[in-house]
Amino acid sequence: MQLTLRTLWIGLLIIATGLAGTPRSRDSDWLIRVGLEQAAWAKVLYVGVSEGRLRWGDPRIGATLGEGVAGQIWELRRENGRYHATCAQGQVQAERLVAEPAGGGFLMVGTTPNALRRYRGHLEWTERDGKLLTINWVRLDDYLKATLPREMPPNFHPEALKAQAVAARSFTFRRLNRYRQWGYDLCDHAPCQVYGGVDAEHPNTNAAVDATAGEVLLFEGGVIEAVYTGHCGGHTAPIEVAMQGARPLPYLAGVPDTDPSGKPYCGIAPNSAWELTLAREELQSRFPQAGHIQELRVAQRAPSGHALQIEIQGDRATVTLSGAEFRSALGATRLRSLRFEIQPQPDGWKLVGQGSGHGAGMCQWGAQGRALAGQNYRQILEAYYPETTLQKL
Repeated sequence: MQLTLRTLWIGLLIIATGLAGTPRSRDSDWLIRVGLEQAAWAKVLYVGVSEGRLRWGDPRIGATLGEGVAGQIWELRRENGRYHATCAQGQVQAERLVAEPAGGGFLMVGTTPNALRRYRGHLEWTERDGKLLTINWVRLDDYLKATLPREMPPNFHPEALKAQAVAARSFTFRRLNRYRQWGYDLCDHAPCQVYGGVDAEHPNTNAAVDATAGEVLLFEGGVIEAVYTGHCGGHTAPIEVAMQGARPLPYLAGVPDTDPSGKPYCGIAPNSAWELTLAREELQSRFPQAGHIQELRVAQRAPSGHALQIEIQGDRATVTLSGAEFRSALGATRLRSLRFEIQPQPDGWKLVGQGSGHGAGMCQWGAQGRALAGQNYRQILEAYYPETTLQKL
């Protein structure tokens, strides 16, 4: 179905009124607003269409302001309170501007004219921090199909992909309107979900979205905070341990993730074990209040085995912080998880750990291991999100 400026404006009205009185059971019934913070946020943007025509319009009145064709690249700026889109063949301007495809193509946008990404749906713009931020209005099914391959390898078992589809859909509904001050629901990268547009789509993940259409996880009548992690190292983390400031949730309390023999389901992940060497000088530069650091230790662990509290003892002070704060200070890509041991070294400390990611919710490599062991996606979701109910909207 071709979405028009009129249907876009109707979608705006529906969201603005809280979707009152409009039952929705299909993914295609929902419009999601994605802020392209990574892909298309700059002082000057470039817009085109892959084939067919590009139609510029003003959503306030539903009027068409101008059209372009494939091969034309429009330069978009904001000056004197108005958006200005120009190319060699013409120009349009308005206080509020929307671009939509006409004729079967996809809209393209980017920060340079030679690196445009393709997107389904419509594009709109807002000004943020002195730059133009692109908002992609896209149907929920198309959003999920452009998200799943960036969040889970599309060659994973179909049941693992289905579990990921339900978790991603639940996560999306829980985060609707998260960035309402800027006019959109989710961003296109962490801490939201990684959204890659048309070029990210894959037949395997598309099938998982379609097979679970409309399905979400509920707890006490509400859609859950369905966070997920790369691989948990054998036990998922309580949400309040994994993330700073998070409150405990029964369905994210942390669960063992091992098979009947005690082997972690996520043990099939490559490089699941890791090491990180921290020089004394680095720690002293990051925590100067401690002075000359003499000891680094895990002062307290959660029952799940994750580092709950880290203690840094120096000649000036003893610095105590949560495991999540310590991981944030060092960098999440370096300190890959909170399941680690600390080994003293002559000039520092070696951290030896397992797993990758914050550790809470569904373990993605664990889901793959469970699927390969014969579990279906309902069983996988039940294991990682206990006390929840799988239900269609």
